[in-house]
Amino acid sequence: MTKKIWDIYAPVYELAMRPERRTYQYLYERIRTAVRGKEVLEIATGPGLLARHVASAAARMIATDYSEKMIVEAKKRECPGNLRYEVADATTLPYGDDSFDAVLIANALHVMPDPEKALREIGRVLRPGGILIAPNFVNHGTGFGGGGSGRAC
Repeated sequence: MTKKIWDIYAPVYELAMRPERRTYQYLYERIRTAVRGKEVLEIATGPGLLARHVASAAARMIATDYSEKMIVEAKKRECPGNLRYEVADATTLPYGDDSFDAVLIANALHVMPDPEKALREIGRVLRPGGILIAPNFVNHGTGFGGGGSGRAC
């Protein structure tokens, strides 16, 4: 999907995710445990839904999206003081090598034109022993799709 499409979806994206509340709640709990005390980068944060719910467990969190309008939406909501939002492209991250203990990228790799390039960048910014958290789940019965049940992987 193109950047323009995500800019168009930005004002309604979080509303479309509401039917996935149970899945997101499960992810919040699991991710908070995994990032406790760590320096975290989130890629493809969209309107910041995951970031707002897990940042309080992290030492520091930067949540990025390449859609400027998604970042505008994310900044409209209250968030923990250790969370910062930035516009960034997953395939050319503006951070130094070995900058983060954990990288979070949810529901994004499968829609990127070059996911391998994004994964190389993730590997570059992750510190040795760092963790990649990349949940992907699709509920074809809600949101922008049609029919089926959601599943977190």
